[in-house]
Amino acid sequence: MTNQDKLNRIEKVLDYIHDHLDETIHVAELAEKSCWSRWQFQRVFGEATGLTVAQYTRELRLSHAAELLLSSPQRHLDIAIQCGFDSEISFSRAFKQMFHTTPRDYRQRGVRQGLRTPLQYRQANHRVEAPKAFTQIRIENRSAFQLKAQSDWVYGPFSNQPDFQYKVRELWRKVDGELVKNNLEGQPIGVIDTKFCPHHPEQIHYWASYLEQTMLPEDYPTLTVPAQEYAVIPVHGKVQAIEEAVRWFLFYWLPDSDYNGVSGFELEMYQSNYDPADPNSYMEYWLPIESRK
Repeated sequence: MTNQDKLNRIEKVLDYIHDHLDETIHVAELAEKSCWSRWQFQRVFGEATGLTVAQYTRELRLSHAAELLLSSPQRHLDIAIQCGFDSEISFSRAFKQMFHTTPRDYRQRGVRQGLRTPLQYRQANHRVEAPKAFTQIRIENRSAFQLKAQSDWVYGPFSNQPDFQYKVRELWRKVDGELVKNNLEGQPIGVIDTKFCPHHPEQIHYWASYLEQTMLPEDYPTLTVPAQEYAVIPVHGKVQAIEEAVRWFLFYWLPDSDYNGVSGFELEMYQSNYDPADPNSYMEYWLPIESRK
């Protein structure tokens, strides 16, 4: 069996899960629909997705429930039963474990946070090998916030004359110098303003900063990022993997989703120890979206 055959079988199992989320799903039943034993199936599924079957189905059910809380007037009990829970108590307990708030408070807040979407197969290209064959997009709302940051106008990776890598590297060199000088560590955040600017019609505005603002000089320019809903793309590997992950999202995930992309501020959320040359590095790319519903 080729690797593609294995991925095709997992895709069929995922399709079954998605079509039966309101029913009881057993791992043994899923294994029977594949070519593997129960133990083998769990191992293959975990390596391909990074999740267990139980974790995946539970998160999808609760995400669907959260969407219903925001988009329908249904009672909590009706939503619980529709999403595969046998009681409102078990539903509320599981909901709070995942979203850290009650269904009632989530509904009253009225914004999408922490929603998981169905896993999708992501074909790696010849340059960048994705460590997981399937990618799961998360939907988050983030409140408005301010950053002191270094910035510059750049030609992005999809332009005819990109200078993105050089200029962005220089911005981070300046900002990182402040941390090195004071022997500090923090969580890096890159912000990309993609809104059209008549003075820079072919460019985007990039800002390099750290979430821990006390680390940076007071005389740094200040950027205000408005409240926004985002699709969060997980990116594993070297820095080159970011461009490929965003390209996959734009060409494959977004057109088939229930969301539209909007002009706004894109976020690069890096781990504090992020190394652009390390194949084990991890970051998240946050793209502004709006629901079509």
